[in-house]
Amino acid sequence: MKEKAKVLVIDDDTDSLASFATALRRDGFEVHPFADPKEGLSHLASEGGDVVLTDLKMPGVTGLEVVRRVVRENPAVPVVVVTAFGTVESAVEAIRAGASDYLLKPVGIPQLRAAVFKAIKERSKNVELEKKDREIRRLREEKKRKDGVGRIIGDSRKMEEMVQKIHVVAQTRMNVLIMGESGTGKELVARAIHDQSPRWDMSFLPVNCAAIPEGLLETELFGHEKGAFTGAVAARQGMMEIADGGTLFLDEVGEMSLALQVKLLRAIEQKEVIRVGGSEVIRVDVRIIAATNQDLKAKVADKTFREDLFYRLNVFGITVPPLRERREDIPKLAGHLLGEIAVENNVTPKPLSSGARIALLAYQWPGNVRELRNAMETASLVAGGDSIEWGDLPPEILKNILPPSPSGPIPLPSSRTLEEIEREAIVAALLETDGNKTQAAKMLGIGLRTLHRKVKEYGIS
Repeated sequence: MKEKAKVLVIDDDTDSLASFATALRRDGFEVHPFADPKEGLSHLASEGGDVVLTDLKMPGVTGLEVVRRVVRENPAVPVVVVTAFGTVESAVEAIRAGASDYLLKPVGIPQLRAAVFKAIKERSKNVELEKKDREIRRLREEKKRKDGVGRIIGDSRKMEEMVQKIHVVAQTRMNVLIMGESGTGKELVARAIHDQSPRWDMSFLPVNCAAIPEGLLETELFGHEKGAFTGAVAARQGMMEIADGGTLFLDEVGEMSLALQVKLLRAIEQKEVIRVGGSEVIRVDVRIIAATNQDLKAKVADKTFREDLFYRLNVFGITVPPLRERREDIPKLAGHLLGEIAVENNVTPKPLSSGARIALLAYQWPGNVRELRNAMETASLVAGGDSIEWGDLPPEILKNILPPSPSGPIPLPSSRTLEEIEREAIVAALLETDGNKTQAAKMLGIGLRTLHRKVKEYGIS
């Protein structure tokens, strides 16, 4: 059975109120009459409604105020204005305020019926638009959440395993410890976990523990009261308070002093903080994601990092692989970075030549993704042609790869495993022959099929 449309009638004239209510009930509407506009607005706020029919001139709250309140607080509910004191000015003002219709008393029943039916249709359209808007917002937020992982570039097995861990832990309340060398993208992983979590619509606040002096880090995390120290002219919330309901990312947590580690441990265990210079206990609900480029287990053994805090942070661990251990991702990642750099500088992105691509694969990347981005920025700037060539790359990259000499054997780096030596020899030969596998195979003294197999095995592109 179809639900009756709910009409709220507001009029201080009791005769008009009764007449309107009777006529609309006859047409099958659920009618709620109110002589006091405040009562009508209160009912709308608590019980809802489909249409509001209001007189214009009333003591206390005017019909114009009713229109503005309804439009502001219930924008999908149409308002029909009726008045015995109609003027062009008042009609224009009512319509500008958001009224859907304007009727002059005495109102004929057919005219009243037509205005309310029109408003009901408008209400239905507004409800559909609201649904569509909600769906659009939901899809946008869903895309935003998926983009958290989408910003992590890489198809290598190690990266697929890492992304799978992100998906697994994101839906939980667990604290996470992200481990990895400097420049590998640990904050990107932390943001991906937050974006995939039920806390995605709350704050994600990063704090670099290595960049803030020890004396300031405590107030940064826990806040302070007015007069807590010289210069504390006002009370200030700490990051743990501000991140309440969301995620706090503690980067380089291994740099935190032992004294501050004790306070952090208490805050995590008790889910509460006390501001510096204060005594009030403040409850907080914060997910902690920490990151480090140090061996925290070794620091625990050396008594420079608390073991209890380590286990509180490392409920679930994720290791971000260094770039040299996922070389097959380098071409795709370099292309992505070149695209970003081009957008930032409002220029057309330049592709990598085969020689430049092989050179990137041959380099060890001690600075990881951060160093690769810097290299791509430099190459984009100095490249004179339509593509980025081998010679456009920064000197520190070129001098640390070993191209073969045509007058002698391919020079090989020392202190390498057999696999690394073989891989670098293949890369060097391909670099010398500008990617020609037939010539590279002859230079290496191996068959072409063997070279194809080795190229695939080592992820060289």
